[in-house]
Formats: sequence, C-alpha cells, structure tokens
Amino acid sequence: MFLGKPPKSMTEAAEALTAGLEAGIEVARPGNRACDIARALEDELARAGLAHPVRCGYAVGLSYPPDWSEHTVSLRAYDETVLQPGMTFHFKPGLRMDGWGMETTETILIREDGPAEALGTVPRKLFVKE
Repeated sequence: MFLGKPPKSMTEAAEALTAGLEAGIEVARPGNRACDIARALEDELARAGLAHPVRCGYAVGLSYPPDWSEHTVSLRAYDETVLQPGMTFHFKPGLRMDGWGMETTETILIREDGPAEALGTVPRKLFVKE
C-alpha cells in the first residue's frame, strides 16, 4: 500500500511485478521445474529494467527445528525440481529498491493440469490511498 501519489517508477515496478507473478503462475504446471517459475518472473522484470536474481518462493509444508525453514524446493533460477500435482508454494517475488520495496505474493497449488491455482483472492496490484 502507498499513502499519497506514488512515483511513476513505483507504479511501473508494481505492474512489472504483477506481470511476473502472473507469468510464474502460468508456467507453474506439472512437468515444468521450479526454475521455470523463477525465470518467468525474472523475464518480466527484466523487460521493465528491473533485476531480481534471488529466491522468489518456497514450498509450503512441513518444517522442523532448528530454524523452521523449508529445505525442500526453492523457487530459484537454478532449482531443477520437477513440479508435481499437489505441490504448494508461497510465490513471493519482491523488489528491494533504493529507499523502498514491495512484494506481491500468492500461495499457489500445482494442479493436475493447466496453470497453478492461486489460493488467495486479494487483487494483485499496488493499493494507493490518497
């Protein structure tokens, strides 16, 4: 959420982030790989002149001490894990810019066929309160 009128660079970044999230969901299909999701996001961000070569998500499921992190599948450009129906991920691309940041996230379910199902219902956009 932005209070006031956001700068043009921020609204453009939000649009690119949404396009990247949607592109990632579209390729999140059985038989594709975790890296395909990350690369689809990165391609959309690159079109807007934004770099994002980091982890953009992780598996949702069982975690354990000592750090409670998921140590299974990561949505990264180099994770070759093949996606299978029933896998669930927190797809959380974020931008860390000079002086500001934003993140639009979805929990997604890999379905039997077709693109992943987004489990949330919040619109994918920059909310502005003037």
